[in-house]
Amino acid sequence: MARTLPPRTLSVSRRTALTAGIGASLAIVTRPARAQVQYRLTHPADTSHPVHIEAEKMVQRIAERTNGEVRFTIFPNNALGSPVETAQQTRLGAIDFILLNPANIESMSRTIGVINIPYQFDSYDHAHRTLDRTGRDWISQQLRTAGFQWIANFEWGFRALSNSRRPVNTPADVQGLKIRVPPELAIKAAFEALGASTQTVAFQEVYLALANKTVDGQDNPVATTFAAKFFEVQSHIALTRHIYASIMFAGNPRAWGRMNDAQRAIVTEEATVAGAAARRGVQEKEEFFLAEMQKANVAITRPEVAPFRDRMGPAYEQLKRALGDETWNTWAGLVNAARAS
Repeated sequence: MARTLPPRTLSVSRRTALTAGIGASLAIVTRPARAQVQYRLTHPADTSHPVHIEAEKMVQRIAERTNGEVRFTIFPNNALGSPVETAQQTRLGAIDFILLNPANIESMSRTIGVINIPYQFDSYDHAHRTLDRTGRDWISQQLRTAGFQWIANFEWGFRALSNSRRPVNTPADVQGLKIRVPPELAIKAAFEALGASTQTVAFQEVYLALANKTVDGQDNPVATTFAAKFFEVQSHIALTRHIYASIMFAGNPRAWGRMNDAQRAIVTEEATVAGAAARRGVQEKEEFFLAEMQKANVAITRPEVAPFRDRMGPAYEQLKRALGDETWNTWAGLVNAARAS
């Protein structure tokens, strides 16, 4: 009679190992690791500028709130190319997100140039009410048509005029000055309406152009003039406040679409917080930067705005032709609505 062998039994250690292995296999199947999405964000600000400082805080908060699923790597100070080049790269998808000056996409969106119309905003609050409330949907649509997803508003601030020849207190003081301008129609038109001659110079070449007296002066928000050290080769700064310079957090629509609804909501919330903080930083630091430049023997003047605005007729006619009557009138209505609110 054949002898029946008892069934083979596993040792406790082997049973434990097998059970653990099966459990681990099931864990891999049923609990996949969360996908991490890495985005590139570029902007033209110096790392000491409030825009960069608040952008850094923003991306950190986004990473924390999404449990590391949405991460941004920031490339500041035009590290990936000029503002116009990086805007084009973002539009095409080579860069995911950008903090852009609307003036840098005028070749892609003629209508967005309305934001830079000289002397249209009475104050920071007036500019904010227009961009955040009355003009928000219109701006978002213009950026969408140009190939960008608008997310939030940051700030460069009101532009000021510096020069090495004389103090500027009236429009007559601008006449005859040779002013460096960026390739932006509104700035060029404004200074030419005041009787200055203009010369387009790339931003990275401005310091040398000022030092060599190739041009007498330049215009930028106070924080930019300080960060770029233009004051080292200029003797006068006038708070002409001729143009309010916005900077907007925008993205490539396909990059934006790779996030889910919850992630997009978090990014929008944190960008709005960061934009508001950057605005506060720009305004709070303006007087500090002016004081520092005064210590370097730069004379500061604060001319009355009204006489300068009264000289803008030729600039307005030129801009109206470029923008079209319908766009000009629509935007004027949104600006006026913000003034009345």
